[in-house]
Amino acid sequence: MSVQIVEAELDRLEDLWSNGLAETYRSYVDALSDHDPALQPKLALAASLIEVGLRLQGLGGRAAPPPTLLMGDLCLARGSRLLTEAASKPVQVAFARAIEGLSAAAASGKPSAPVRELLLHAFTATE
Repeated sequence: MSVQIVEAELDRLEDLWSNGLAETYRSYVDALSDHDPALQPKLALAASLIEVGLRLQGLGGRAAPPPTLLMGDLCLARGSRLLTEAASKPVQVAFARAIEGLSAAAASGKPSAPVRELLLHAFTATE
């Protein structure tokens, strides 16, 4: 079942799958073993897409070229949609806050915690 979910969500993102998205996805699947097995694939893919989308946008570094920025936007949008389908409201808000914090840190030139650490922590939100 998880393969079907992942394949359906990879439209126009196939190249990313072989360039690190698959590895990122597997990492999140392993980390989410305590979540509902039916939701794990969507939650892991959402976090993976968001992490890769932030990386593609070059957050905190030089601006990425327009096609790369658009691919990052697509990843962020698709990851956000998956979160609305599979995550609780507190988790959705925690993801938004993590992304806001990363963006604010990048804009101010201050360091932030690693993206994966922040996103994994967002999965623990309850309120």
